[in-house]
Amino acid sequence: MKKEKNDFAFCFRKIGGLNLIFPNENLVNVYKQKSKSALNMLDAAKEKQENDWILDTSYYAKYFIVYALFMKVGIKSEIHDCTIFALKSLFVDLSIINKEIYEELLKSKELRVGSLYYDKDFGADEILKRAEIAPNFCLKVEAIIDNLSKEDIFKVRKKFEELKDRFNQ
Repeated sequence: MKKEKNDFAFCFRKIGGLNLIFPNENLVNVYKQKSKSALNMLDAAKEKQENDWILDTSYYAKYFIVYALFMKVGIKSEIHDCTIFALKSLFVDLSIINKEIYEELLKSKELRVGSLYYDKDFGADEILKRAEIAPNFCLKVEAIIDNLSKEDIFKVRKKFEELKDRFNQ
């Protein structure tokens, strides 16, 4: 529980952290398109067997579609860790998305960071597994975005405000 408190406190107070904004359909569409673009680049990286780019593009395809979900409800976050943390705390905990979506995005980020910053070799099988999951992951999240009700948006925004009040003291 202490870690959660620290994560929320950090994400609510940090510049570029979690902020409530007006929902923005234009940005929803921009981030959907960015996700599709990353999936196109993923195909090229797989064709050339560029494992670092496979990790990057599969992660960004997933991240961008999740960020489109954030724009749909009006949550801004410029810090990836805060976005992923809020994905669980707001969307999974409210049963809007399933836990597997959160876990897959978290795993993809951990692999990308490990490879990029620590030169860890995760093996082609693990890298390709993340890549193979990416298109279906994006379709699932896009369907959630397209079917999100006004009540769901209200619930997420209300929980956001409650958490901000609770952890931003």
